Amino acid sequence: MKVSNFIKWAESMQKEENRLMLVKGKEYTVSDEDKFKNFKSIAERMSLKPEQICLVYLLKHMDSIRNYVLTGKEVSEEGIMGRIQDARNYLLLLGGIIEEGKEEGKFSINLFEGEIVK
Repeated sequence: MKVSNFIKWAESMQKEENRLMLVKGKEYTVSDEDKFKNFKSIAERMSLKPEQICLVYLLKHMDSIRNYVLTGKEVSEEGIMGRIQDARNYLLLLGGIIEEGKEEGKFSINLFEGEIVK
């Protein structure tokens, strides 16, 4: 793919990802002002951290992407590009949750080591 074609494709993907973030965000935040409302709510009910809940959601999509890469088959109604867009959005959400935690000076779990870090 030529660079110019890739840039056009990437811009169209980002535009769709932003649309999805807005549309799905209304459902998941229960129309709350806090973008991370559902992660915090589930985390509280499960005695986990919001970033852990977000990571679980991300990994669900990554498993689907991995399956596609290994088999070349789409096995659900949502196509591979939809899974990639969702994964990219979950990465943004995870980054936002982490950034919010840093700004608030909260302790956070090191997602890969299980250690408590500041």
